[in-house]
Amino acid sequence: MNYESAGKDQFLALFQRLPVAGILVQVSDNNVLAINPAFEHLFGWKSEQVVNHPSGQLPVWLDTQQRKHLLEALARDGSVQQFESRFRCHDGKLKPCLVYIEQLEVNGELCRLSMVHDMSERIAAEQALRDSEAKFTALFRDAPEPYALFDKRTARVLEVNKRFTELFGYKPVDVIGKTALQIGLWVDPSKRPAIINQLLKDGYLRNQSAELYTASKHIIECEVSSSFVKYGNKSQTLTSFKDVTEQKRIEAQVKHLAYHDALTDLPNRLLLNDRIEQHLGLGERHGLSCALLFFDLDHFKHINDSLGHSNGDAVLQEVSQRLLSQVRKSDTVARLGGDEFVVFLTGLSGDLDQVTEQARTSAEKLLASVAAPMQIQGHNLQLGCSIGIALAPAHCNSAEDLLKYADTALYGVKANGRNAIALFEPHMQVIASQRLQLETELREAQQRQQFTLHYQAQIDARAQRIIGAEALLRWQHPTKGIINPGLFMPVLEDSGMILEVGHWVLRESCRVIASLIQTHAVDPDQFSLSINISPRQFRQSDFVQQVAAAVSDQGIPAQCLKLEITESMMLQNINDTVAKMHQLRAMGIHFAIDDFGTGYSSLSYLKRLPVDLLKIDQSFIRDCTHDSNDAEIVRAIIAMARSLKLELIAEGVETPEQLGFLQQLDCHAYQGYLFSPAVPEQAFVQQLQSMGESMGSE
Repeated sequence: MNYESAGKDQFLALFQRLPVAGILVQVSDNNVLAINPAFEHLFGWKSEQVVNHPSGQLPVWLDTQQRKHLLEALARDGSVQQFESRFRCHDGKLKPCLVYIEQLEVNGELCRLSMVHDMSERIAAEQALRDSEAKFTALFRDAPEPYALFDKRTARVLEVNKRFTELFGYKPVDVIGKTALQIGLWVDPSKRPAIINQLLKDGYLRNQSAELYTASKHIIECEVSSSFVKYGNKSQTLTSFKDVTEQKRIEAQVKHLAYHDALTDLPNRLLLNDRIEQHLGLGERHGLSCALLFFDLDHFKHINDSLGHSNGDAVLQEVSQRLLSQVRKSDTVARLGGDEFVVFLTGLSGDLDQVTEQARTSAEKLLASVAAPMQIQGHNLQLGCSIGIALAPAHCNSAEDLLKYADTALYGVKANGRNAIALFEPHMQVIASQRLQLETELREAQQRQQFTLHYQAQIDARAQRIIGAEALLRWQHPTKGIINPGLFMPVLEDSGMILEVGHWVLRESCRVIASLIQTHAVDPDQFSLSINISPRQFRQSDFVQQVAAAVSDQGIPAQCLKLEITESMMLQNINDTVAKMHQLRAMGIHFAIDDFGTGYSSLSYLKRLPVDLLKIDQSFIRDCTHDSNDAEIVRAIIAMARSLKLELIAEGVETPEQLGFLQQLDCHAYQGYLFSPAVPEQAFVQQLQSMGESMGSE
């Protein structure tokens, strides 16, 4: 059973409501995970006396050898349908029980679910029947379970008790003198001969499952138990009918939850793996192929962040229905968790090219279905989707590899811009291995403090003065030297390491500002240091507190710190963005929009946000002197900034011609190789000193 936390909670809730005593044991260490109230009531052992203790050491066992045989039967058959034994209660008394055991997975762990029926009353009743006909009669009539007494020779009903009439709705006069077939009890009469033969052979029945009709033709599931008794001089058959309809429903629901996703009711990873292995075997025998399509909804997290998780869940349910509507009944649509879906296509025939074409065609159809506009609780949404495809047997012959290769192909799609389809190719595995190696090295770099900051000066071209700098992350690799962030930043983002690294950048930048002020290298009223803030970092609930603490710990003026955010970040949960920016702005923190013009900025958002500065992206500066389109974009950005009374800095200025073009448009602040690349802290301090001396000589 493979649950997200919500699915596990539902399972445990169902487990606690089971009407029979239940105990859940984790197979890997044989520790008890849970017992239900019925177990506590039956044996008198409290949860704290049992849970987290090895099941083999529980005081309920009389015979460890008996437990060993029971586990061997479970390992051999996969379940134990009925096992009679006696167990010790808390007060030392022994209680005869009937045990059922099933193996299932809970949250990825193999567990044993044991359900224990108390047989004490039944055994006592049978003993009472043997002891005295009078006691038998009284017990029969007032027994808590439905009973019927049949003539052994003719199989006609001789008597039924009160509980029988309550359960089945028949009055005694309606059934006495008739057989079960004449009454119409059996839903499937063809099953009756086998049960009768078993009764005659063994002399008894124990909890034989049967579906029976009530007088109103309602079907109930019963466990039928029978034994031969002597009443007077006649041999008769005493039969009990235990209504287990609700118990079976709960058991079926628990079993269903073990193999299905709680939110979408699609097959989960456990059931998917089982179906893949089955179809791989069938495909090998019949010369057929399979295709596994691994889906990832592009930027789904934005929906949860901006619209809330209830809307996100509604989107996932809508996507599951769209996928189901586009596949055959023989295919499988599964959800693996989060926004990851899988479509498993079976029975594909033809050569490799033909199978590949069938898989691609299906993927394109499914991609179009997911991407079609949807309305979720009043919101009009349109999702992108990335799909990775792996084929069997062309690429592999196991469920594990098929999922791994499709996931590898999916990663290739996401790395190249998303919203596309990719078929697995062997070189992708090399790339995936390299990325895993890079992630491992980055974790080591984080632990060994190999990250450092370089600083690129920001210049006022009119006064030839350094007015600020941008702190840029670098990786001081032990063998490869300085590595630029373009090579490792995506991995930091995807892995979540950016949160800790980003916090370090914030604190280190504040330390550098304090050092520059303390050594009089800068005037705090005329200098600011900019740092880039990742979306994941900004979305942290305590981000404002992190910034406030970093500024306070170093005792620096807040206006010396400038936070650079991207255009796309502004569009993610705009209300949260506005609230955090205003809190930080009230402290004196300034904001710049990085790489302006490359995203999806809206003037309405710019007017709402407390932004101080726009940074013109270097992609427009690079060709602004000889590309009319880029030149016009730069003019438009500068004009818009002026109208909104925002400051400007141009990034990536490398030539005097570029700077001259910008100054003609009244943009005088820049950073780029024309002055200097990003340099280590000491080199930047020397730049400040050199620029100061130059200004002093003038």
